[in-house]
Amino acid sequence: MRSRNSLIKASTFGVLLVPAFAFAQGTSSQGPMSHLGIKGSYNEYSSDSDISQIDDSKERMPTIGAFYNFGNKLTSQSGFIYQAGIEANYGEKDDNEVREARGEIDLGLRAPLDNNFSADFIVGAGYDWSRFEPDAGDGLETRVTNESPFAKLGLGLNHHGQTVTTRFEAGTRYSMGGETKFRVEDVGSETLDMQDKANPYAELTLLWNNRENAMPISASLYYERTNYELDDAELLTANTKLESDEVGLKLGMMF
Repeated sequence: MRSRNSLIKASTFGVLLVPAFAFAQGTSSQGPMSHLGIKGSYNEYSSDSDISQIDDSKERMPTIGAFYNFGNKLTSQSGFIYQAGIEANYGEKDDNEVREARGEIDLGLRAPLDNNFSADFIVGAGYDWSRFEPDAGDGLETRVTNESPFAKLGLGLNHHGQTVTTRFEAGTRYSMGGETKFRVEDVGSETLDMQDKANPYAELTLLWNNRENAMPISASLYYERTNYELDDAELLTANTKLESDEVGLKLGMMF
């Protein structure tokens, strides 16, 4: 209930901004388009804990996935910009598995700086879901599931070339009212609240063939950090913190 209320508040905040941005809307070089592609990433999970067995431990895992976006965030040159998207990742290494999914909505305003450059101010909201299934080594299936709505704030810089659009965006996703569910086979499960955390991100995108009657293709290099920490450190957590650093590449096409 707590996470649902937080997501409703964040989404409502974003929706209320639509009339203000729409009022300031300029002309767009191109309307909204679908953006579909694949992604691959390298993840490093590091922990800090009072439990000596897992203190300063690190796990590296590659993941693969797919994404789909719809909007004009990559195609507009000025005015109101928006994008709605979903993505999913899967990774496996040494009997450790991770599954991740995200839904996200961005709203923003793009202001031209000169003939070729423009700047973005972006707000957004979304929902993150992840499931870790570590190799327990004792034959007991263990699952750690994290769910968290988030609010988003970002800034972007765009260069509009004749055949290539270059875009850089950086900001933070602020998780709110997240929950972690621990489940151990034949033992039971427990759901605990997570602390609200700021999770920084950055993404550099190149969009080629951005002309009429051409099929635009894109490549993006991105970085994300996700911080996990349970709200009640007096429970079994023993001040345990988990950080996930993800560096990845996205390849896509627009239609």
